[in-house]
Amino acid sequence: MKKRYFLIVSLIISICCIATKYGFAATVGNSLDLDVPERSAILRQEIIEGTLDECEQAVKIKASFDMEFVFNKDLHVNNDLKGAELKGQWYTGKLGLTLFNRVEPYVKIGTSNLDVKWKQGAQEIEVDADYGFAWGGGLKVNIWEFENPGIRLTGDAQYRTTEPDVTEITVNSSIVKDSGAKFKVDEWQASLLVSKKFEIPLKLQSIYVVPYTGVTYADSNVDVSFNNSDMPGADFSLFDANNKKLYGFVLGCDIVPAMGSSFIYSLELRLVDEVALSLGGTVKF
Repeated sequence: MKKRYFLIVSLIISICCIATKYGFAATVGNSLDLDVPERSAILRQEIIEGTLDECEQAVKIKASFDMEFVFNKDLHVNNDLKGAELKGQWYTGKLGLTLFNRVEPYVKIGTSNLDVKWKQGAQEIEVDADYGFAWGGGLKVNIWEFENPGIRLTGDAQYRTTEPDVTEITVNSSIVKDSGAKFKVDEWQASLLVSKKFEIPLKLQSIYVVPYTGVTYADSNVDVSFNNSDMPGADFSLFDANNKKLYGFVLGCDIVPAMGSSFIYSLELRLVDEVALSLGGTVKF
């Protein structure tokens, strides 16, 4: 059983390290001038360490990198369109500030690589976007912690957007040129999650696994449109499509290599409203 846990964790960590090894940095602390008697060097050192621990518990700066793979997200469109869906990838860095282990506001900056397709009458349309700048932000809140079972209830609300350039447009497999094509995606999401930490003893040291699950309420605005010179009277557009399903299900796991580690590795699967997989890593400064 231990070998199985070790193999699974090693695989996840290896994948995440590829994306996160350049983002890790050593902890930087400010020197503290404490009013203690000079005759007790041991006491002075204990107070310094204790004060640093209290500071770390009160305020934590965390940096993350996430790779998100959206395999399918069905879109709700008007009656003239059918089969609209979005897929692609998001690569984002996140910087968060955790306050008293209760509240964590954060910002996200990165890039997206998305494409959409839909049917408009007899036309099968696909629009591919280039890597574009993406940004967003959110707030995570520790709502309640049940001490005896060790279960934590967490809420998360976030927003992100991207407006990349269009690289290729096809209508019935024929390439269409339009330098003024529009591609913009706005997404917002609220989640309610439950989690619990488990210790897995290994030969050298214990690791900590934090599985979590929950529900999400999410929506989006996908604004994609272009002109086709071969069909000047046609209006090719998604007309501000949104999510076909507003509620989703989340299943994920955070892995801490050791209790004293500053690193966390994450794996998350989202279903129902979309089919998506996220891999990530986080370091606490």
